[in-house]
Amino acid sequence: MRVAELMQTPLKTISDDATVADAVAALAEAQVSALPVLDRYGRAVGVLSTREILKAEHAMKSARARDRLFDETLALEIMASWPVTIAPDADLRDAAREMLYLEMQRLFVEDRGVLVGVISQTDIVGAVATAKV
Repeated sequence: MRVAELMQTPLKTISDDATVADAVAALAEAQVSALPVLDRYGRAVGVLSTREILKAEHAMKSARARDRLFDETLALEIMASWPVTIAPDADLRDAAREMLYLEMQRLFVEDRGVLVGVISQTDIVGAVATAKV
């Protein structure tokens, strides 16, 4: 089975100049735990997940600092660097191995330099549980 058969599309993204508050809203709306961050040219520059947001919030020493984090901090300032991607025609087992080896919950799927989807551990477990794999 290939990654393209299980990847989730369309891919939701946020811009690097979105505030953390905007990112939280986008995560909630998309019902996902991470979003790719794109620059003004549409190129992927990082990923912002609930992990980075919680880590940044934990570092704030006061309620006022937390408010500033959400209202004034840009996604670009707290995002993780761009993770490893995988091709849509890659074997699903390779995707699973990559996630295990890198201790990642998801891989973004890139086709000829363009993000086209995302595949997560949950997608793979669901396919195994329903005997698709």
